[in-house]
This record gives sequence, C-alpha cells and structure tokens, in this order.
Amino acid sequence: MQSVFGLHNPKHVRAYCYATTTSDNSIHRQQIEREAPVFHDATNWPVEKLVNQVVSDGIHILVNLNGYTRGARNEVFAARPAPIHMSFMGFAGTLGAEWCDYVYADSISVSPATLSPYRYNIDIEDKLDPNSQAEDAEDWIYGENVIFPQSSFFCVDHKQSSPDAAAGPPPMHNPVALDKAWTAEQTRRWKLRRELFPTLPDTAVVLGNFNQLYKIDPSTYRMYLRILAAVPNAVLWLLRFPDLGERNLKNFAREWAGPEVADRVIFTDVAPKGTHITRASVVDLFLDTPECNAHTTAADVIWSGTPIVTWARWEYKMCSRMASSIVASALPEGAAGDSARKDLLVSSEGEYEQHAIELAKNLKYSGGMGFGQGRLLELRRMLWEGRWTSRLFDTTRWVRELERAYWKAWEHWEGGKGGDIWM
Repeated sequence: MQSVFGLHNPKHVRAYCYATTTSDNSIHRQQIEREAPVFHDATNWPVEKLVNQVVSDGIHILVNLNGYTRGARNEVFAARPAPIHMSFMGFAGTLGAEWCDYVYADSISVSPATLSPYRYNIDIEDKLDPNSQAEDAEDWIYGENVIFPQSSFFCVDHKQSSPDAAAGPPPMHNPVALDKAWTAEQTRRWKLRRELFPTLPDTAVVLGNFNQLYKIDPSTYRMYLRILAAVPNAVLWLLRFPDLGERNLKNFAREWAGPEVADRVIFTDVAPKGTHITRASVVDLFLDTPECNAHTTAADVIWSGTPIVTWARWEYKMCSRMASSIVASALPEGAAGDSARKDLLVSSEGEYEQHAIELAKNLKYSGGMGFGQGRLLELRRMLWEGRWTSRLFDTTRWVRELERAYWKAWEHWEGGKGGDIWM
C-alpha cells in the first residue's frame, strides 16, 4: 500500500491516514508519511480522540486496513464516525460486524455462494425484528456487501519498490533483445542458486514455500512429502519461520516419510524483504498452503517469475482463496493464460499433488546456467515477462479502480441503496 496514497488523483480522492502502530522507520512508512495528503500518527491516541478526529476531518469513507490484526482499532469503527465503512487488504475475511458496510474483494477470493441472499447492510434491529427477512447466520458468511473490481482486488507495489524494478521492463517488442534479456535473467538466477545451495546438483528441482510455518498444517506437510517422494531429484526449501519449526518438521518427515525424503527438506533463515524477493526466483515451483494461502508472499514470488500451484480449499475462507486470485490476475488474458491457470489453480488435494509432480518431473535442466526445458520454464518466462503489463502489478490502475469504487459506494449511500457493487 505504500505508493497508494501518493498515487490518488487529488481531484477525485483526498486520503487521510491514521497510523495506529508505532513507526518502524522503514522506507515504506516514511513514504506513506511523506506522500499522504494528511497523515495523523494516532498510535497513542485514545478512542475518543481518534473518533472525534475522523468526524472533524469530514471523512466520507473510513477504510479498515487492519481488521483483526496487529494495530487494529475496531472500537473506532464501532463508534460509526463516518457514513461508510469499508475493509480490505489487512484482514482476509469477513469482519462479522454491523459496523463494516463493504469488503473490497473479487469473485475468486469471495465466492458468491457465501454471500447473504438478502443484500443490504443489516442492522441489529433487523436481527431482532421477528418479521425481518434477515437470514440465519448459518446460511451465509459475509454480512458485508462486496465491491467486486474488474480486475485484482489485491494491491501490490512491486513495480515501484522491488530491487529490480529500477531497471524497467525488458524490450517486449524486440524478440531478439527479449531473448537476450531472458537469457541474462536465467544466468542471474542460476548464479544465485549456486550461491545459496552450492552442493545442489544441477539436475535438482527446487520446490519451496516461504510462509510462516504455522500455515503448514499436518495434511499439507504430508502432501508435500508425498510430492517429494514421487520426485526423487526434488528438494523442498522452507524458512526457519520460526527456528523451532525446523527441528519439528524434520523429525516428522523422518518418522512419516523416511530419512531419504527428510534429508531433501532444507531450511534457510528469513531474509530482508529485498533479498527475499530476489532469491524467490531460485524456486522452480512454489507449493502454496491450502488452509491459509500465501498472500503478500505469493505476490513476491510471482514477481520473481516463480510459478505457484495453489488450491482454494475452502469456499467460505478468503484466506484459503487469495493466492488463486493473485495467480489468476498475474496471468495474461487469452489461451496462454487460460492454459496456465489450469496448470496452477487446482480444485482438490489429489489434483494438487498430480500437477505438482507432473510439473516437477517435466522440468529438465541441461548444460547448467539454468537452461533446460519443461512447462515450468515456459510458465516462468510468461510470468517474468508479463509482470510489467499484468493487472496484478499495475498499482496505478489499481488506485484508479479503487477511486471509482469509492465513488460508486458513495452514490449508493446518497441514494439509500444497499447491495453488492460490480465495477
């Protein structure tokens, strides 16, 4: 979100930022403080002061970027200081509260089947009225109305802030120069692989997951181990996130899959953001966690060019569906993108294993320096070249679409309308 506030068109939107966590002095926080038209450090403000400031500022739409995460100040939203309240990015799911009117999402991350059939902002009085048409909470998940953008709801800043963004896009309209740029990228990637894993054979396939280890539940880890067992030249790269997880996961792998498979589970330390994005390119295939997907990590990995296989396991859980949305919006429209979606977006555990195994076995390196053949390399080139034009990484487009969503929500409020908004 760091570039969003400075990218807003001041003729359409004036952004007020209320910071609810202490500054970490990062370049991201500094950019927001510098570029936001109005910035309030409300870290130590009591609820009453923050509520009064929102009212005094005349906010039309108050956006909740925390939900139920660190720094949340949901009591401010419960006080209803603005006509419209909206939630996005910070919390992957419904807030389950009458004080949130809209969730900004898409039809992949929020399945239409989980929406309340009676679509308007249900008040507590409606729940208590015996003649009300408001349904039982058991019948649906999202009480909020949903604003569905035309493209991705997920905001990323990689085109502005990633380590390699300053170099700009490859020469897309010059096939010879584009091939040369792709060759240089493969050479760079292979050099980094050898620096990170100097003893890894050139024929090895690197599977990886960079999520916090709490996302790797037992059924997911067993799935990973079955994939490793089926691909003898594969390794699984995980992070010490936290350190204690390494010992526990290695022990589990030895007991459940045997020492040969367990020895192919390798761990490294967590890296700073820039390094993390750069070294993600070393992974040949990122294995997502179906219970709770990679979110920002998925965008980092896609920017590096690495394909992600993901399964939107639960219809009612946004956190298990977000990677599917991220991957889908990173791929091009048309036959090539549709084919890639079939490879990477799966619908069952069996399909997940099958696709991961087939993609890994199909990858054949030859001659070193990352050159080889296989569907994974085709997908990598598609993602690497397409990141400069994909919907996912076009932050300016995202901001313009969000501005239109704000205005549409305001028009609904002025007209007394409820219901979802399809942009």
